[in-house]
Amino acid sequence: MIVKPNETTVAYRCPDCGCGIKSIVGIFSLSAEMLKLKCPCGGSSMTIKRTNDDKIRLSVPCMVCRRDHDFVISKDLFFKNELFELPCSLSGFSLAFIGNSDDVSAAIDRADEELRKVLTEAGAANIDIFKEQKKQIEEIPDAQVYDIVRFIVKELEDENAIRCNCSEGDYDIELFDDSVCVYCKNCGAKQYISTSSLSEAQAFLEIDELKLK
Repeated sequence: MIVKPNETTVAYRCPDCGCGIKSIVGIFSLSAEMLKLKCPCGGSSMTIKRTNDDKIRLSVPCMVCRRDHDFVISKDLFFKNELFELPCSLSGFSLAFIGNSDDVSAAIDRADEELRKVLTEAGAANIDIFKEQKKQIEEIPDAQVYDIVRFIVKELEDENAIRCNCSEGDYDIELFDDSVCVYCKNCGAKQYISTSSLSEAQAFLEIDELKLK
């Protein structure tokens, strides 16, 4: 029986296009060197990384400062699922939101209203652009997809259900934009698993053996 791993929802708003980027992030996807939540416009990305002392480091784009802010929080707080907000150190505006999905979506709306109010009072020329874009929320499945694949690969490895040319059992994973590569460190045998959609990753849940070539 597969036990669902720890996961939480994270979100930020792209400074370039104004789109809200939201994704589920799980404990196994953070085993990678670095996880990136990229805006579809290509103008920004939020990076999440687990540190050597088992904390979570986040680098978040800022709509106010137009630069990234770095934060380090505990893993327990990151996966607590109670709403947690990361503010800009200069303006105090919230940049990133961590928690359950509904709370995160509501927090993005509140932050938008707060920023819109300030921009209106300041007579900002681009206020109409901000208002048009504030309801855009882009659901990014990448982190959740990678998490599913990594979790299942670990299950298969523990069950000795991965086969390669040497059968030494020393396997690792490399992440790409649209796939995950499972490979043997000894013989170089590999298998690519598509992560272009959540449905493809969920189909991977049904396999009981993985053969590397």
